[in-house]
Amino acid sequence: MKDYVKRQARSRAKSGRQAGKAMRRRCSQERVSALGLLEAKAMEGARKSINIALQLERDEFLGRDRHERVAEKEYRGHRNGYAPRTIGLGGGQVDVRMPKVARGPDLFTSKLLPPYMRTAPSVLETLPQLYLNGMSGGDFRESLKVVFGEHAVLSDSSVARLRAHWIQDYELWSQEPLDSSYAYIYADGVHIKVGAAPNDLALLVVIGVDWEGRKRLLAMLPGGRENYGNWLDTFRQLAGRGVVWVGLVIADGIPSLWRAVREVFPLARNQRDWMHKIRNVLDKLPGGQRLHDRAYNSLLRIYNATSKEEALRLFEEFARKYQDYKTAVDCLFHDRDVLVTYFDFPREHWIHLKTSNPAESPFNPVKERVRKAKRIVLETSAFGLVYHLLMKRQRRWKRLNAPALAGHVVYGAQYHNGKQIKAPGRHPLGG
Repeated sequence: MKDYVKRQARSRAKSGRQAGKAMRRRCSQERVSALGLLEAKAMEGARKSINIALQLERDEFLGRDRHERVAEKEYRGHRNGYAPRTIGLGGGQVDVRMPKVARGPDLFTSKLLPPYMRTAPSVLETLPQLYLNGMSGGDFRESLKVVFGEHAVLSDSSVARLRAHWIQDYELWSQEPLDSSYAYIYADGVHIKVGAAPNDLALLVVIGVDWEGRKRLLAMLPGGRENYGNWLDTFRQLAGRGVVWVGLVIADGIPSLWRAVREVFPLARNQRDWMHKIRNVLDKLPGGQRLHDRAYNSLLRIYNATSKEEALRLFEEFARKYQDYKTAVDCLFHDRDVLVTYFDFPREHWIHLKTSNPAESPFNPVKERVRKAKRIVLETSAFGLVYHLLMKRQRRWKRLNAPALAGHVVYGAQYHNGKQIKAPGRHPLGG
């Protein structure tokens, strides 16, 4: 009998190793494919942006938009198509279309990308940074002279039009297909003070963790109120872009948000934000620093529990210790079951799953920049700039600890108190 048990244990271990090896091989193949797609997407975006800037420069040189007439004395030539040009960027080379002008009294030569230049300057990153540091459109000409030389011709109106393209980029991004599955998603409402604007810019934000453990901005929708309708629209947009399965949703205790999650992603597990819950419980206690300190330490013990059983025992201990403060105890126990969901996921990820802070913290440096930009008064201008800067910062977001385990979650691995009890196999939806 003992030999039989040993053989079965060896067989299970061998099957687990084979499943893990197959999973790593599949992840490696998909990683190469995904990185290639990401790199191609980034280079395509750079090519498009440079082409737009060059077209705006030609329009400025001619002094008119397409199909617009000018007086004969102001005539500087007409559009004469494009010439192919290859320039080097940080990620490689891209082919752009260099605008041409014919039959004009003056020769048109691009100052943003002169004939001798083979490596493009970071004009498209410089402009929003200058704007957020407090410059208006009227300040750009002098600044651009420093960056691109005395004859830089990108005017105030061209800069304004370039800003409009940032909004267009956001609209295109918000319709792009997403992965079908995410191990975790964070959802939160973010409010940004916009320069001299009277109202904050309110955003409903969703950040996902893909099977490689990478954080990606999935949705950023304007929403003055965090109500059911707005959150339902947000999650439905994700579903419409291809998301069909989510392992765990981490968010604050907004009932309308959780109602929308249940409707759109009914299979998703729920994890309540511990940081918000601790603040809410402490707010229910009467004044007194010593009482608040003791209660905080008791809550911190639950937060740092090493198993679900230990956490539930500490919940009961908190209830006995603070039974005279029923409102605070009820506040804690109201969400007890969804405060301990993270125990059913890899222990290496627990630190990432106890709070929805990853949905808000990436906005902190952007918030500071937008707040200091005193001349921004329009939400639309701020929205495009926030999106533009956030996309650049996303490249530096850190992956989860043990990122490969996110792929295990996506492919059906099961955990108890952070330890794997079932190896990854098929996708939960059979894919």
